[in-house]
Amino acid sequence: MRLGRDTIITLGSALPPALGIFGRLQSRLRDPDSELADIVELVRVDPALTFQVIRLSNSVLYGLRNHCNSLDEAVARVGFAEIQQMIGLVVAKQSFQGELTLYQTPAGRLWENAVATGALMSAFASRAGGDAAAAYATGLLRSIGRVVLNNHTGAVAYPGEAERPDLHAWERETYGMTAVEVSALLLEHWRFSPDTVAAMRLHLAPEFAGEHAAGAAQLHLACAVAAEWGCHLSGEAVGWRNDPAMHALSGVPDESWTGALEEARAQFAKFSVIEWSDE
Repeated sequence: MRLGRDTIITLGSALPPALGIFGRLQSRLRDPDSELADIVELVRVDPALTFQVIRLSNSVLYGLRNHCNSLDEAVARVGFAEIQQMIGLVVAKQSFQGELTLYQTPAGRLWENAVATGALMSAFASRAGGDAAAAYATGLLRSIGRVVLNNHTGAVAYPGEAERPDLHAWERETYGMTAVEVSALLLEHWRFSPDTVAAMRLHLAPEFAGEHAAGAAQLHLACAVAAEWGCHLSGEAVGWRNDPAMHALSGVPDESWTGALEEARAQFAKFSVIEWSDE
């Protein structure tokens, strides 16, 4: 069962529209001429996203003293950096809330993994002199390819690590590409940065990532630490390298490592317990 690019794009179009908005948001945040009004215009396209942004801006999570009643007010008061973080959380929650039967992944585990990996990526990139916002998005959406494969009408269940310990080899044999490659293809389609796409595509073997080695190694390490925190995904309990060679490749200074982990852990603890509402 081979899945081509067109099929992947079609399957991706069935995912929450906020994913495409999140990608365009990354482009606007990289543009020095972007204004808050541009962000408001982009977010307002999706009523569900608009509702959750206003709701989160009024939560204790962001500590605003006065209630926000409109999207314009919420974006203006939260600011560029926080609004990107907030929209990422909404996108991840919309995308990763169900059980993945193909991978025997219970509801909630994918969300926890996404939040942990995103928080770690942001902390690593900021200390390595990289783009923390782009890194956050990379970590947060790493597993979107699993959702697409799971939702495919011809999905074949992963037999488990005992029978097929190399998940990525099984995916390639079954679908012609891995879930990681599906994620990279969709991020490219949704206009995420080339660095984001490359880190996604190459993070399983960062030592071969060339000019993108730092970002790929940061994502590899984020996956490793998330697994150590108990947030690993099926097929990925082993295989991650959290060692000095990978640290060196990531560009995160040794003296910054502990601080990055503490920051990410605190962010994960804060974000993973958000109470969501559709009302």
